[in-house]
Amino acid sequence: MVDEAYIEMRCYVKFALHFGFPEETIKGTLIKAGWPLERINRAILEVRMARAKQSFKPEEAEAPPAPQ
Repeated sequence: MVDEAYIEMRCYVKFALHFGFPEETIKGTLIKAGWPLERINRAILEVRMARAKQSFKPEEAEAPPAPQ
């Protein structure tokens, strides 16, 4: 079952972080909207992990030394 409300909240987190809003501001807004802190923290973590994966470029990583 897809939790559309959660997906929408996570999108809000993604865009708020993208535009530079502090986490504490985002959390405060969502708590006032009735979201539990645990779910907010989960969404923030998911967004941050997704951003980290997108910014990692294997071609920029150092190659391991060749076996001899």
